[in-house]
Amino acid sequence: MIPKILKWGIYLIVFCLPLYLVRFEVFGIPTTVLELMIYALFTVWLVKGLNFSELKKTIKENRLLFWAIFLIFLGASLATIRSWDLRLSAGIWKAWFFDPILFFVVLVSTIKSSREIRNVFYAFALSGFVISIVSLIYLFLGELNPDGRLQGFYNSPNYLAMYLAPIFVVVSGFLVQIIHTKTRVGAAAIFRLRLAFLILCSLFLILVLFFTKSFGAWMGIVGAIGLGLITWFLRAKKKKIAIILAILLVVLCIGLYFLKFSSIQGRLSVNSRLEIWQRAIDAVIMYPLIGIGPGTFRDFFPSHPVWGVPQPHNLYLAFLLQTGIIGFIGFVLLLFWFFKTGVKQFAAHNSQFTTHYLLLVALMIYILIHGLVDTTYWKNDLAAMFWAIIGIMVVIKSSNFKSISNN
Repeated sequence: MIPKILKWGIYLIVFCLPLYLVRFEVFGIPTTVLELMIYALFTVWLVKGLNFSELKKTIKENRLLFWAIFLIFLGASLATIRSWDLRLSAGIWKAWFFDPILFFVVLVSTIKSSREIRNVFYAFALSGFVISIVSLIYLFLGELNPDGRLQGFYNSPNYLAMYLAPIFVVVSGFLVQIIHTKTRVGAAAIFRLRLAFLILCSLFLILVLFFTKSFGAWMGIVGAIGLGLITWFLRAKKKKIAIILAILLVVLCIGLYFLKFSSIQGRLSVNSRLEIWQRAIDAVIMYPLIGIGPGTFRDFFPSHPVWGVPQPHNLYLAFLLQTGIIGFIGFVLLLFWFFKTGVKQFAAHNSQFTTHYLLLVALMIYILIHGLVDTTYWKNDLAAMFWAIIGIMVVIKSSNFKSISNN
């Protein structure tokens, strides 16, 4: 029996993802609180939770996924080895690939039931709730960046938005679920408590996200929630409502884009991104196979040192550029496995499972839509969140999860 400490360790790490900002050195090696927490959890798992036969079974059931992971890791490793700033690239390789994949392995091996998955999601929600409260304190104190945008204790408003926006998708999904099932749970105290928390959390998240002024985050949120609702109504055989929602979704996305482009700050943002993307494409052409070392993209902007552009503001260019063609192929294969699995399982299961699959797919859609204008993977917390999403999909797909959940 897997010790409860592993499960609670996973919940704690999910809640504490922003602690990657607490940095220090151990024997001259840079590290973070989040990183040490992951190493501690993985060590406990090696001693108490490792089951070779179960791990082998999981790999066998998800061969395509593990080939994709291998290619991503190989591509990132080769790009790191050939980097002209090995120390910087090795640190990113460790924090954004090695550590999150360790966390992924522990999560896949430990989380086994629908209730435990729900606990993981609630840990995300609670983390977002706390971060939103802290960010609102910054807002009330007038602590904004020079552009008048809220960033809290993060280094950028975009970093704050990229962490809180997917959590808002989670909270929205649970709100829909809990309202939909209220007739079954009645007026129980636990229902009222969860509903109050989710409503308050969603309000705080909306307020914080509004003041980050991240249009990419809102486009991702609208796309994720909109497509989720469309899928939900299609499954309920309410096609007219689904078509109306699809039209509204397109109009909202177009409206958000033109709203951004119509403002002075928006035009500057669009123009700067166009230049960044052109530099990224030039770099891809220069280094098409292995790419450049992770984190060295800023070296392509010697004429704009104030910008400090560590990433190409595009998820796909970031993978292509910093993991090479090998890692990018792995990323595409991973997405193919993810959506194939999600759609197949969503269509096959009853309502007990559909919320999990729909929420996971919505989260990935958010990541991919916002990833058009930002790098929604290339941070410590975002990378861990990404692999947690992949890990939960592996868990609920497994035959072991089905038998436990059906008891």
